[in-house]
Amino acid sequence: MNDLSKDLKKRTFADMIISIILCAGAAAYLISMLVSFLNNGMPEYITNMLYTAAIILELIMLISIFLEIRKKGKPFSKSVIIKLRIMAVLLMIVGCVPNLISVPKGPVEEMTDLFTEEISSMRVIYFDTQNLLVILLGVIIGIISEVFVYGGKLQEDNDLIA
Repeated sequence: MNDLSKDLKKRTFADMIISIILCAGAAAYLISMLVSFLNNGMPEYITNMLYTAAIILELIMLISIFLEIRKKGKPFSKSVIIKLRIMAVLLMIVGCVPNLISVPKGPVEEMTDLFTEEISSMRVIYFDTQNLLVILLGVIIGIISEVFVYGGKLQEDNDLIA
């Protein structure tokens, strides 16, 4: 194993540990959101749980990429490229999911609440810049996966020469 592979393994170790810690923190946050949703039933918790679950999946994929790089010593393998593409598609899909919020009802709706005794809020589905940012991050990771395809070809050529 050459010095480059050893250096790569050293650098990815710290990144992998940080990713594991972040994944554990996100899992704890997901559990707290689930408990809050079960207690309150507010729709905001559903959106938060979905985004947190996506973060956990992304971090798990990232950890598996780091493990593979540490194992093989080559960052441009086909399985790393596939995992990057899965991460990109997952982010783009999650970015297309609308946010759910509860907003107070207007005065007319509150008048009907006096007779029907309904909760004085209504659920709204909306898209915002957060959705666009998540989709954009997915596109950026997709572009990075294409750079990895090119790096993989260069790595293959280099391995054939050496």
